[in-house]
Amino acid sequence: MLRLTSHRKKVYDILNNTNKPLSCEMIYEKVENENINLSTIYRAIDYFFENDLVLKFHFNNKSYYILNQDHNHSHYFICTNCLKMDKIKCNMKDIITDLKATKNYQILNHEMTVYGLCDLCSN
Repeated sequence: MLRLTSHRKKVYDILNNTNKPLSCEMIYEKVENENINLSTIYRAIDYFFENDLVLKFHFNNKSYYILNQDHNHSHYFICTNCLKMDKIKCNMKDIITDLKATKNYQILNHEMTVYGLCDLCSN
């Protein structure tokens, strides 16, 4: 059972009301007047990540988070300018099947995020 404190709920609500990944610092800017410090936000995000409630992305040595809405395996395109995020098709099935057959690897998980500029930012 998840324990949702008032501070965790505030962080969750901020993530729930956005459609792009946010860093802890970006979340902090949105709760500045709520008497929540940055370390509390980091702890809330860690709690959400440990409980599979958020997805984590790395860009320019910074971590960004977004709610794990569907709890299914997904891959994403993230615009490096506006942080727009779109789901993309996973094409790893053949590679994983080949690794299992030729190398006898036991694949437990894989991740892929594609970074670039969206159509609006590239014009």
